[in-house]
Amino acid sequence: MDEERLYSILHPDTRDPAARVFRGVHHAMVAAGVGIMLADTVVPWRQAYDDVLDAGFQIVCAFFFIEYVLRLWAAPGAPGAAHHGRWRSRLAWARSLGGVFDLLGALPGVLDIVFDPRYASLFGFIWVFKLVRYSPGLVSLERVIGNARHALLSVLLGFGILLLLAASLAYLLERSTQPDVFGSIPAALWWAIVTMTTTGYGDVIPQTVLGRMLSGIVMVSGILVFALWAGILAMGFAEETRRREFLRTWDLVAKVPFFHDVGAAAIADVAQLLRPRDYPAGAVIVRRGERGDCMYFVASGELEIRLRPESIRLGPGDFFGELALLTGDPRNATIVALRQATLLRLDIVDFRHLLGRQPELAGIIRAAAERRLEAAIV
Repeated sequence: MDEERLYSILHPDTRDPAARVFRGVHHAMVAAGVGIMLADTVVPWRQAYDDVLDAGFQIVCAFFFIEYVLRLWAAPGAPGAAHHGRWRSRLAWARSLGGVFDLLGALPGVLDIVFDPRYASLFGFIWVFKLVRYSPGLVSLERVIGNARHALLSVLLGFGILLLLAASLAYLLERSTQPDVFGSIPAALWWAIVTMTTTGYGDVIPQTVLGRMLSGIVMVSGILVFALWAGILAMGFAEETRRREFLRTWDLVAKVPFFHDVGAAAIADVAQLLRPRDYPAGAVIVRRGERGDCMYFVASGELEIRLRPESIRLGPGDFFGELALLTGDPRNATIVALRQATLLRLDIVDFRHLLGRQPELAGIIRAAAERRLEAAIV
């Protein structure tokens, strides 16, 4: 198997059957490894199933060791890696964050051989991190934190200043009444942390009136600080989600033959209006007699327009649904996905905006609508 094909199978976003099978086995091995690690800490289970747990642990270790070797070998198959050379690409992957975590994922297997397997299994928690590359949300979180690091660090600095100020004031106000817990600023820091995070364990409570007033101010300040953190992360997530959706839509729009003759500016304009949707084989996209509130462009897959007494096939680059938007009439045909398809949906409001902003595309759509009016299709 060549490196590009192997890289495609190991890539998290590949959808072909071989990649799906690998992901299924991979996730099952992670679950099994973590389960073995947990079971190994329960003495009755370890005594009853010691041989089974050891055999399962070795199988999981072997799988992740083989996975590391395969990913290392497939590194030159990554897009853009060909001009770096095979071994330089592999070295670059091995030094990347993903490569380091995959190497750590093979570490329990090495410890199993060198040391007691009982201690090696305790490092099985590392395998949980191997799921990060399969979670778009966690990948987005990394980007969000990286993009908002300056704002987050500024809030963290403010949190540290408030923490030190609260501990210092509590020391001054409470040291005479509670010298055992407020006898120094470092000792008062525990109260400040618990109060600012609104955890409220209740093990340290100010006794003076001024100390209790300070506690209220510190609690409110802690809520404000964490609200700032939450707001920064929420805004970052929203921007990252819009970016990912725009890039996906751009990629799909650029692949649709209908848009090949338009410029990048027009594609960017259209990509902001279209919404990609995936349909499995057999899914009904529109039904005859329904009210038309959107039109579709076919990015991939194959559809069938079911007419009486014949049917018409649609493929990548075709579009449908515009007739109902232009005339206001109900749908006059049922359209079904013959195999898995990705469509770009354009709502009626955005359709009217597109007609005004892109006259060339509007002309093509109107011409197709006129032809379909004669044939009475959709």
